[in-house]
Amino acid sequence: MQRPPSVTVFGILNIVFAAFGVFGVMASVALFYLPADSNNPVIKLIHESPAYATWLKVCIPLGMLTCLVLLAAGIGLLHLKPWARILSMAYAFYAILFGILGMVVNFIFMVQPMLEQARQQQGPEAAAAMGGTIGGCFGLIYPVLLLIFMTRPKVVAAFRPPAPPQG
Repeated sequence: MQRPPSVTVFGILNIVFAAFGVFGVMASVALFYLPADSNNPVIKLIHESPAYATWLKVCIPLGMLTCLVLLAAGIGLLHLKPWARILSMAYAFYAILFGILGMVVNFIFMVQPMLEQARQQQGPEAAAAMGGTIGGCFGLIYPVLLLIFMTRPKVVAAFRPPAPPQG
């Protein structure tokens, strides 16, 4: 069976998004080292909310692990390894569930406080808060597409072992 083009595309995208994810995790780590008296309202919220800081501390190692899983799945997809398709689907389920949970946590600990600040100060915090929510929705597009494509019949067939010769 010929390799479906979508398998190659998603293998490459898994590797690219894993690399971007590592940079995102490193940026999250850097947030903890910025001074608490920063003019950035997100930095202030991280330092003022122990619950939100704890959430981010949990997300950092999970994010790095997720990047490694996505990298392995991408390499495996390029080599048509059956476990890579399963790992990609597991990643997609995890990313969708964790993405929704992350939006809820961000809404509670970041968006609501920033909207309250914006009401009091008439500043740009409301736009920044809404931008984070919209970004979270965009973050769900890739795992949903990955899940859809990994369950398509041609993709499933590409990962099946070849049938033994008859004769």
